[in-house]
Amino acid sequence: MHSAVVRRGAGVATRVVILGDGIGGLVTANLLARRARGRGINLGIRLIGESPVHTYQPGLLFLPFQPRGYRTLADLQKDTARFIGQGIEYLAEHVTAIDTGSRTVSTERQRYAYDWLVLALGARTLVDEVEGLRAQWGLRAHGFYMPDSALRLAAALASFDGGDLVVDIAEMPIKCPVAPLEFVLLADEYLTRRGIRRRTRLTVVTPLSGAFTKPVCNDMLAHLLTDRDIRIVPNAPLESVSERDINCQEGTSVPYDLLVVVPPHEGSDLIEAAGLGDGLGFGITDKHTLKSRVAARIFLVGDNTNVPTSKAGSVAHFQADVVVHNLLREVAGEEAEPLADGHTNCFIETGFGKATLIDFNYEIQPVPGEFPVPGLGPLSLLKETRLNHLGKLAFRSVYWNLLLPGRHIPLVESRMSTAGKRLEVLSKYTKLS
Repeated sequence: MHSAVVRRGAGVATRVVILGDGIGGLVTANLLARRARGRGINLGIRLIGESPVHTYQPGLLFLPFQPRGYRTLADLQKDTARFIGQGIEYLAEHVTAIDTGSRTVSTERQRYAYDWLVLALGARTLVDEVEGLRAQWGLRAHGFYMPDSALRLAAALASFDGGDLVVDIAEMPIKCPVAPLEFVLLADEYLTRRGIRRRTRLTVVTPLSGAFTKPVCNDMLAHLLTDRDIRIVPNAPLESVSERDINCQEGTSVPYDLLVVVPPHEGSDLIEAAGLGDGLGFGITDKHTLKSRVAARIFLVGDNTNVPTSKAGSVAHFQADVVVHNLLREVAGEEAEPLADGHTNCFIETGFGKATLIDFNYEIQPVPGEFPVPGLGPLSLLKETRLNHLGKLAFRSVYWNLLLPGRHIPLVESRMSTAGKRLEVLSKYTKLS
């Protein structure tokens, strides 16, 4: 356990408790400690989580294909204590309850009082929510959203010799909505290099009406899948899994030899039990201030919010900036500002050493353009390039060395910029609608 507690200034420190030691909790804690220290604000920051080992989740996409640098969990994991900055007390404890009335948080060890609370409890995958899935899990059905199952999927792919490979998204919302599409595109490359692509039928089954939720990006991704001879079965939420088939709503049945499932996701039971949730464990959140809409002095960040944007690491990163800004305003007796715009930034691996990039928010969907510098890039929006792929690979170093410690990433801000984006393409879709 790591504990580095600093108290600045006179008087009693304002107590801030952050629940969750994933990307949202770590970035928020480190950013808050850094900014409070710079302003001479006396905060007592306590970060409570249950993950003493931190996983670089974007790397789980690569683990099943075993490229160099992504072959073991050691390639993707580091001790969480390494990323606890000065002025933060880190407690690896199991949280049992949140009491918004008394402003306390209980763990299996003791109770902690807070003046402000930040919820960064993430989202969890629920294999048992789908009838028959547990019986096939680790045998004919696998996943890559969890470290152990991603490793088992690597073994299953290595022994796969052709047939029906089906990637199924059980229901929405899920973490990183583009990851299943990335997986099937990387599978296309993997099977091609193994010489068995021609005897494999690749299928994506999704509850969405297409490959993605935003029309411009959907058109690009749908073309990519079609060009690679990858079938899309839309409007098909998963109902049950048997030994050879998956069964979806409206009677759709799809056969498989190897099944890759993104199980249903829910938020936190703690959030629901505290009366802060929407029925699925996602906190009822003001999408612009990121404050709880149910209880005072509570902010939410990352996957455990119910704001209408992707559940992705970039979202947690950008939200942390807003949460820290608004929390410090409230500590100073000022009102929170509506600064969160739903900014999402995501590389999409397309296979064969290329990737594309999307950058969007609540109001503006992904469009083509250059990022982050207009006219220069060097990254391209909604265009397959080698440089985008290298950018995704390079992000792992950025993640460990800049993002988690709460340091500024040059040219990338929490609010989305429209500079470099070809917004004129949206007029075509407005006319079509």
